[in-house]
Parts: sequence; structure tokens; C-alpha cells
Amino acid sequence: MTLLERQKLQDIVSYFKTKSVLVIGDLILDTYVSISARKLSREAPVPVGDFRGEKMSLGGAGNLANNISNLGAKVEAVGFVGKDEQGEWIINDLRRIGADVTSIETYSRPTSLKERYYVNDVQYLRIDREVRSDISSELSDELMKSVERKIPECDIIAIADYDKGTITAYFVDMIVAAAKTAGKKIIAQPKVRHYLDLRGVDYIKSNEREASIATGISVLNESGMRNIATNLSTRLDYQGLILTRGEEGITVFEKNTMSTIPPLISSNEFARAVGLRDAMTSVITLALASGGNSFESAALSMIAASKRAERVGTFVISSDDILQNLGASEKALSRVVQVPVRR
Repeated sequence: MTLLERQKLQDIVSYFKTKSVLVIGDLILDTYVSISARKLSREAPVPVGDFRGEKMSLGGAGNLANNISNLGAKVEAVGFVGKDEQGEWIINDLRRIGADVTSIETYSRPTSLKERYYVNDVQYLRIDREVRSDISSELSDELMKSVERKIPECDIIAIADYDKGTITAYFVDMIVAAAKTAGKKIIAQPKVRHYLDLRGVDYIKSNEREASIATGISVLNESGMRNIATNLSTRLDYQGLILTRGEEGITVFEKNTMSTIPPLISSNEFARAVGLRDAMTSVITLALASGGNSFESAALSMIAASKRAERVGTFVISSDDILQNLGASEKALSRVVQVPVRR
């Protein structure tokens, strides 16, 4: 490695287990229903099958918390669930992985649920059962009380927005103000609706498509990427911007430098990955908390993503996965390109 020193990356990973992360965002339950097809239905051109089984997993901010915990760090979750079995399952599973769940509120609307149906091990259908409107300012105020209590105990704050209503402009403004007062860094993983409400967060990690929609800037070449970075820097005043780009890898903007890190797995693997987004964000979050810059943190997340080819179901990463793949990734990471960005 040249721009990326192997020993430095190893040192960053070794600090993961000493960190504490405050995860704020949409708590979602993922379910996977497996079906064995027997024949085609006479009623409609669809398969008829026998039920094999059902698996449930933490989704959204819950999956981010799960990955952070699996990397050895302490995690505290802030969000809400419904007064239903799905919400109870999420709280119990977060408690099982060792997360602090005392800041999870129950709310009047149902827990967000994503049901995936697999026929002969191939995904056939996904059904989303959720309400996507913003939560009330009253609930935001209640969640904020928990944030203020927990901030002194954490090393970094991670905002995980899945456009399910937890993250609002009002809530973000309060989180940023409290974080700045406490001297804590914030990394945000936005979708689209509240992308431009993330004023004052230190780091943003999303994908090229979401950044393009949020800014209204098309990416036809590298100049388009620079324009997006400049636009977001002016509007949000970030320290680092990390954009995943599928087969193009990851592009990182920090200070006046643009760095492109090549993918270590095929674009097809990225497309199939369930939970890969959260796994990569968990690595970036802990790397930033452990003294890494945006560039080093993104590189470690790419190494983590390379384990996706070996996994089935919701993707969860560990520190050993990263360290084991560090050597195998050296050749690809030596192709990293850094260029200056003129504003």
C-alpha cells in the first residue's frame, strides 16, 4: 500500500473495541420467508409452493447497531418502535447483542416491516408495511432528551436515515447543536428526503444516486462528482463526503482532495447485498472514531464489503473479517487515485 499504510489500518481496527457509538435513526424489522415451489398455479401465472421457514433480522438503524456491536464496540440505540410484536422483537434482539435500548420509545404507529419472499432461494417479492411521514415534534423532543443524556458517554454519533420518519430537520438541528456543545463528531447516512437538512454534520456517507437526486446534479463524468461535492460542501459544510458508486467503487471528498477507491467485489455482489450499506457505514463510523480520516475509513469499509460474496441473508461484518482481507486487498488498494479539487 502507498497512500494507505497497512499498519495504520490495522491499528485503526484494533481500536474499534474501545469505542462507543450513539446510533439514531429508523428501526426496521427485516423478515425472510422461504418457499419451495412445486408447480404453477391455475389461478394466476405464479408458483405454488410449500412454506420452508421464516427468519427475522434487525434492519435500518438496528442493523447498523448490530454491525457496530459485532465489530466489538459499545452501541446505544435511539429511535422508536410500534406497540406491536415487531417492535418488541427489535428491542429484544438489540438487547441480545448487548445494545443499550433504554432510549427506544414506543409510538402509536406500527413498526416498519420489510417482508422478503424467496422461492427456491431466489427473491421473488418484497412487501413493505410502514408509515413514512415525519414523526411529531413532541416525539422528537422525547428522543432528544435521551440523546442529551447519552452524548457524554459516546465517542461518535451515527444518524441512520431510511426516510421512515425518525430523522427530521427539527431533530437534526437539535442533534447537531448538542453534538457541537459536547465536542462530538457526527456521521450521517441519509436517503433523499432529508439529505439537505444535514447541516453541520461532520461526515456524510451515501451513494452516488442519492447525492445526485438531492443536489439535482447528474453524474456523467468525474466533473459531475466534483460538482456534487462542491454543492454539498457549500450547503452542508461537511468535513468528509463518502459516496459509494457500485462498479466504480467509493469516491471520497475530504478537504480539497478527491480519492477513488476501486471495488474489491463485482457490481453484481453489491446489487444483491442485503444490509451491506449498514455494514460499510459501521466500519466507517468506528474508523472515524478511532482516528482514521475519511479516506482510510472508506478503504476499510471497502475491505469489509469484499466479504459479501461469502454471505447469504442480511450482511453483518466483524473485525476479523477486515483484518483477514487486508492482505488480499493490497493490490487493489494500490490503484487508489487522488486528485485535487478546485472549488
